[in-house]
Amino acid sequence: MILTKIFISVFILGAFLSASAKCVLFADRDGDGFGSEKAVFDYDCPDDIPIGYSRKGGDCNDNNRYVNPKAEELCNGSDDNCDGIVDPENAKDCNRYFTDKDYDGFGTDGYRCLCVSDGDFRALERGDCNDTNPKVHPEAREVCNDVDDNCNGEVDEGENTAGCRPFYRDSDGDGFGVGDDSKCLCKPLGIFRAGKTGDCNDNNPVIYPGAYEYFDRLDNNCNGIIDENPGNMPPPPHRKLP
Repeated sequence: MILTKIFISVFILGAFLSASAKCVLFADRDGDGFGSEKAVFDYDCPDDIPIGYSRKGGDCNDNNRYVNPKAEELCNGSDDNCDGIVDPENAKDCNRYFTDKDYDGFGTDGYRCLCVSDGDFRALERGDCNDTNPKVHPEAREVCNDVDDNCNGEVDEGENTAGCRPFYRDSDGDGFGVGDDSKCLCKPLGIFRAGKTGDCNDNNPVIYPGAYEYFDRLDNNCNGIIDENPGNMPPPPHRKLP
Protein backbone atom coordinates (compact mmCIF):
# COMPACT_ATOMS: atom_id res chain seq x y z
CA MET A 1 0.00 0.00 0.00
CA ILE A 2 2.79 2.36 0.93
CA LEU A 3 4.69 1.53 -2.25
CA THR A 4 1.58 2.21 -4.32
CA LYS A 5 1.21 5.67 -2.78
CA ILE A 6 4.88 6.49 -3.42
CA PHE A 7 4.53 5.41 -7.07
CA ILE A 8 1.46 7.56 -7.54
CA SER A 9 3.18 10.58 -5.96
CA VAL A 10 6.23 10.24 -8.22
CA PHE A 11 4.02 9.87 -11.31
CA ILE A 12 2.05 13.00 -10.44
CA LEU A 13 5.27 14.99 -9.80
CA GLY A 14 6.78 13.82 -13.10
CA ALA A 15 3.62 14.75 -14.96
CA PHE A 16 3.68 18.21 -13.35
CA LEU A 17 7.33 18.80 -14.25
CA SER A 18 6.75 17.58 -17.79
CA ALA A 19 3.80 19.87 -18.24
CA SER A 20 5.70 22.89 -16.88
CA ALA A 21 8.99 22.26 -18.73
CA LYS A 22 9.64 24.89 -21.40
CA CYS A 23 12.22 25.27 -24.19
CA VAL A 24 13.41 28.65 -25.36
CA LEU A 25 13.28 28.83 -29.15
CA PHE A 26 14.65 31.53 -31.35
CA ALA A 27 13.11 32.63 -34.60
CA ASP A 28 15.40 31.47 -37.43
CA ARG A 29 14.23 33.24 -40.55
CA ASP A 30 17.25 32.44 -42.74
CA GLY A 31 17.44 28.75 -41.83
CA ASP A 32 21.10 28.73 -40.81
CA GLY A 33 20.44 26.95 -37.51
CA PHE A 34 20.80 30.07 -35.37
CA GLY A 35 18.04 32.41 -34.33
CA SER A 36 17.83 36.05 -33.47
CA GLU A 37 18.03 37.14 -29.85
CA LYS A 38 15.25 39.62 -30.62
CA ALA A 39 12.59 36.95 -31.24
CA VAL A 40 12.39 34.64 -28.20
CA PHE A 41 9.43 32.33 -27.58
CA ASP A 42 8.57 29.79 -24.88
CA TYR A 43 7.35 26.41 -26.12
CA ASP A 44 6.74 23.06 -24.54
CA CYS A 45 9.85 21.01 -25.26
CA PRO A 46 8.86 19.11 -28.41
CA ASP A 47 10.59 16.23 -30.06
CA ASP A 48 10.69 18.16 -33.29
CA ILE A 49 11.48 21.87 -33.36
CA PRO A 50 8.95 23.82 -35.42
CA ILE A 51 10.14 24.98 -38.83
CA GLY A 52 11.52 28.50 -38.66
CA TYR A 53 12.89 28.17 -35.13
CA SER A 54 16.11 27.06 -33.49
CA ARG A 55 17.29 26.31 -30.00
CA LYS A 56 20.48 28.24 -30.74
CA GLY A 57 20.58 32.01 -30.61
CA GLY A 58 23.27 34.59 -31.33
CA ASP A 59 22.49 35.31 -34.98
CA CYS A 60 23.37 38.96 -35.61
CA ASN A 61 21.79 38.99 -39.09
CA ASP A 62 18.84 36.64 -39.38
CA ASN A 63 18.26 37.65 -42.98
CA ASN A 64 21.55 36.16 -44.19
CA ARG A 65 22.17 32.43 -43.77
CA TYR A 66 25.92 32.95 -44.18
CA VAL A 67 26.07 35.12 -41.06
CA ASN A 68 25.91 33.23 -37.75
CA PRO A 69 28.17 32.34 -34.78
CA LYS A 70 29.66 29.36 -36.64
CA ALA A 71 30.28 31.12 -39.96
CA GLU A 72 33.78 31.63 -41.36
CA GLU A 73 34.98 35.21 -41.23
CA LEU A 74 35.52 36.69 -44.70
CA CYS A 75 37.05 39.90 -45.99
CA ASN A 76 33.75 41.47 -46.96
CA GLY A 77 33.10 44.35 -44.59
CA SER A 78 30.67 42.28 -42.47
CA ASP A 79 30.75 40.59 -39.07
CA ASP A 80 30.23 37.06 -40.42
CA ASN A 81 30.58 35.12 -37.17
CA CYS A 82 28.74 37.61 -34.94
CA ASP A 83 31.66 38.20 -32.57
CA GLY A 84 31.46 41.97 -32.90
CA ILE A 85 34.59 42.22 -35.07
CA VAL A 86 34.47 43.08 -38.76
CA ASP A 87 37.16 41.63 -41.08
CA PRO A 88 39.61 40.48 -38.37
CA GLU A 89 43.21 39.40 -38.92
CA ASN A 90 43.64 36.08 -40.76
CA ALA A 91 40.11 36.19 -42.21
CA LYS A 92 39.60 34.22 -45.41
CA ASP A 93 40.99 35.96 -48.51
CA CYS A 94 43.17 38.25 -46.39
CA ASN A 95 46.31 39.77 -47.89
CA ARG A 96 49.82 39.82 -46.51
CA TYR A 97 50.66 43.39 -45.57
CA PHE A 98 54.37 43.90 -44.90
CA THR A 99 55.88 46.48 -42.57
CA ASP A 100 56.53 49.67 -44.54
CA LYS A 101 57.73 52.45 -42.25
CA ASP A 102 59.11 54.74 -44.97
CA TYR A 103 55.98 54.72 -47.18
CA ASP A 104 57.82 53.65 -50.34
CA GLY A 105 55.41 50.80 -51.13
CA PHE A 106 57.83 48.02 -50.18
CA GLY A 107 58.10 46.37 -46.79
CA THR A 108 60.37 44.12 -44.80
CA ASP A 109 59.72 40.44 -44.07
CA GLY A 110 57.44 41.13 -41.10
CA TYR A 111 53.76 40.90 -42.08
CA ARG A 112 50.17 40.43 -40.94
CA CYS A 113 47.37 38.85 -42.97
CA LEU A 114 44.73 41.57 -43.09
CA CYS A 115 41.71 42.55 -45.12
CA VAL A 116 42.89 46.17 -45.21
CA SER A 117 46.19 47.81 -44.30
CA ASP A 118 46.73 48.75 -40.69
CA GLY A 119 49.36 51.17 -39.38
CA ASP A 120 52.87 50.27 -40.58
CA PHE A 121 51.50 47.08 -42.16
CA ARG A 122 50.60 48.65 -45.50
CA ALA A 123 52.90 47.25 -48.22
CA LEU A 124 51.79 44.39 -50.45
CA GLU A 125 55.37 43.90 -51.70
CA ARG A 126 58.42 43.08 -49.63
CA GLY A 127 62.15 43.29 -50.32
CA ASP A 128 63.00 46.71 -48.88
CA CYS A 129 66.59 46.62 -47.64
CA ASN A 130 66.34 49.99 -45.86
CA ASP A 131 62.89 50.73 -44.46
CA THR A 132 63.98 54.13 -43.14
CA ASN A 133 64.80 55.59 -46.57
CA PRO A 134 61.94 56.00 -49.08
CA LYS A 135 64.44 56.30 -51.96
CA VAL A 136 65.75 52.77 -51.35
CA HIS A 137 63.54 49.90 -52.52
CA PRO A 138 63.55 47.12 -55.18
CA GLU A 139 62.22 49.41 -57.93
CA ALA A 140 64.47 52.38 -57.20
CA ARG A 141 66.98 53.61 -59.77
CA GLU A 142 70.58 52.90 -58.88
CA VAL A 143 72.64 56.03 -58.21
CA CYS A 144 76.39 56.48 -57.72
CA ASN A 145 76.24 57.12 -53.98
CA ASP A 146 77.82 54.08 -52.26
CA VAL A 147 74.30 52.79 -51.47
CA ASP A 148 72.43 49.72 -52.71
CA ASP A 149 69.49 51.78 -53.96
CA ASN A 150 67.56 48.96 -55.67
CA CYS A 151 68.16 46.32 -52.97
CA ASN A 152 69.74 43.75 -55.30
CA GLY A 153 72.75 43.18 -53.07
CA GLU A 154 75.14 45.29 -55.18
CA VAL A 155 76.34 48.84 -54.67
CA ASP A 156 76.73 51.34 -57.54
CA GLU A 157 76.55 48.62 -60.17
CA GLY A 158 75.71 48.82 -63.85
CA GLU A 159 76.63 51.00 -66.78
CA ASN A 160 75.18 54.49 -67.33
CA THR A 161 74.07 54.69 -63.71
CA ALA A 162 72.98 58.15 -62.57
CA GLY A 163 76.08 60.15 -61.61
CA CYS A 164 78.49 57.84 -63.46
CA ARG A 165 81.74 58.97 -65.10
CA PRO A 166 83.81 57.48 -67.94
CA PHE A 167 86.36 54.77 -67.21
CA TYR A 168 88.63 53.94 -70.15
CA ARG A 169 90.00 50.57 -71.20
CA ASP A 170 93.40 50.18 -69.52
CA SER A 171 94.87 46.80 -70.48
CA ASP A 172 98.34 47.45 -69.06
CA GLY A 173 97.22 48.99 -65.79
CA ASP A 174 99.21 52.20 -66.08
CA GLY A 175 96.26 54.42 -65.24
CA PHE A 176 95.67 55.69 -68.79
CA GLY A 177 93.20 54.40 -71.35
CA VAL A 178 93.05 54.38 -75.10
CA GLY A 179 90.88 56.62 -77.27
CA ASP A 180 87.14 56.60 -76.69
CA ASP A 181 86.87 52.98 -75.55
CA SER A 182 85.14 53.64 -72.25
CA LYS A 183 82.13 52.86 -70.09
CA CYS A 184 80.19 55.22 -67.85
CA LEU A 185 80.50 53.65 -64.41
CA CYS A 186 80.39 54.56 -60.75
CA LYS A 187 83.69 52.78 -60.11
CA PRO A 188 86.33 50.85 -62.07
CA LEU A 189 85.15 47.56 -63.52
CA GLY A 190 87.58 45.00 -64.94
CA ILE A 191 89.92 46.54 -67.51
CA PHE A 192 87.76 49.66 -67.65
CA ARG A 193 89.69 51.24 -64.81
CA ALA A 194 91.48 54.32 -66.13
CA GLY A 195 90.10 57.73 -65.38
CA LYS A 196 92.30 59.33 -68.03
CA THR A 197 92.84 58.68 -71.69
CA GLY A 198 95.76 59.30 -74.07
CA ASP A 199 97.78 56.08 -73.76
CA CYS A 200 99.58 55.49 -77.06
CA ASN A 201 100.55 51.91 -76.22
CA ASP A 202 98.14 50.08 -73.97
CA ASN A 203 100.31 46.96 -73.90
CA ASN A 204 103.27 48.60 -72.18
CA PRO A 205 102.79 49.88 -68.61
CA VAL A 206 105.80 52.27 -68.84
CA ILE A 207 104.37 54.12 -71.84
CA TYR A 208 101.69 56.68 -71.00
CA PRO A 209 101.23 60.48 -71.00
CA GLY A 210 103.72 62.10 -68.65
CA ALA A 211 106.06 59.09 -68.49
CA TYR A 212 109.84 59.69 -68.48
CA GLU A 213 111.20 59.82 -72.00
CA TYR A 214 114.13 57.49 -72.68
CA PHE A 215 116.43 57.15 -75.68
CA ASP A 216 114.95 53.86 -76.79
CA ARG A 217 113.23 54.61 -80.09
CA LEU A 218 109.85 54.69 -78.30
CA ASP A 219 107.46 57.52 -77.56
CA ASN A 220 107.45 56.89 -73.84
CA ASN A 221 105.36 59.92 -72.86
CA CYS A 222 102.88 59.72 -75.75
CA ASN A 223 103.53 63.28 -76.92
CA GLY A 224 104.03 62.24 -80.52
CA ILE A 225 107.83 62.71 -80.43
CA ILE A 226 110.27 59.83 -80.20
CA ASP A 227 113.50 60.17 -78.18
CA GLU A 228 113.33 63.92 -77.70
CA ASN A 229 115.82 63.57 -74.81
CA PRO A 230 118.72 61.63 -76.38
CA GLY A 231 120.80 61.74 -73.22
CA ASN A 232 118.36 59.61 -71.22
CA MET A 233 119.32 55.97 -71.48
CA PRO A 234 116.61 53.36 -71.09
CA PRO A 235 116.20 51.85 -67.65
CA PRO A 236 118.09 48.60 -66.99
CA PRO A 237 116.08 45.42 -67.50
CA HIS A 238 114.47 43.91 -64.46
CA ARG A 239 116.71 41.27 -62.90
CA LYS A 240 115.12 38.26 -61.30
CA LEU A 241 116.34 37.18 -57.92
CA PRO A 242 118.11 33.80 -57.83
